[in-house]
Amino acid sequence: MGTYLKAIVLVIILLFLTTFGIKNNQPLQVYYYFNIQTSPMPLYGIVYISIIVGIVIGMLVGISSRFTLRGKVKTLQREIKELKEKEGEMRKQEELPTPSPVEEQ
Repeated sequence: MGTYLKAIVLVIILLFLTTFGIKNNQPLQVYYYFNIQTSPMPLYGIVYISIIVGIVIGMLVGISSRFTLRGKVKTLQREIKELKEKEGEMRKQEELPTPSPVEEQ
């Protein structure tokens, strides 16, 4: 059921993108700062390029935060291991029989 739903959603998105491209094919020239300009290209091309650039930037930000979180996880795992070792040592010390005082008769 899930694969059919994914396929239907994908087809709808592709139809939307195709019809968007057909309806917005007039050429457009983009002007940047410092008198930089692009050659004329279809409006849908500019929109698609903007979407792709946004996705790539989002992925790069996600990757960098993922590496930061991975480092934190390793630090916390090390700390957990050390605490478990200390706990094991403390339990061993508690299990050792304490010498009882010798009874005098």
